[in-house]
Amino acid sequence: MTPTKLLIGQILVIFGIVIVGVWTATQWTAAMLGYQAKLGPPWFALGELPVYRPWAIFPWWYHYEAYAPHVFDKAGTLAGASGFLGCAAAITGSLWRARQARHVTTYGSARWATNGEIERVGLFGDASYRSMHCEP
Repeated sequence: MTPTKLLIGQILVIFGIVIVGVWTATQWTAAMLGYQAKLGPPWFALGELPVYRPWAIFPWWYHYEAYAPHVFDKAGTLAGASGFLGCAAAITGSLWRARQARHVTTYGSARWATNGEIERVGLFGDASYRSMHCEP
């Protein structure tokens, strides 16, 4: 896999981790607050479970934190933990990409031929270059 594809994959994984963490914090907060109507309409419902937009926790936090500080403290911890988990994934991905650097051929894979390779093509023989490549 190319380093660019690895980097793009790493970025997508990190964004995914953070979004899932914030969305989990949002859903947990809604559950702890009893899915009250003051939270606004859900984005959609899975059966009887209202599902809110991932970022809905932020306006709720601004408006209702004074009424349930312990809920928002725990939700903030959950959302923040996803950020730290994303950082850990970034570091792990960077280390893995660095290990793949020895396989990169950015400037091509040209190298000097080995003696065995020179022997196989017959360049060590008695014939000179002129006699092999020039017409008589």
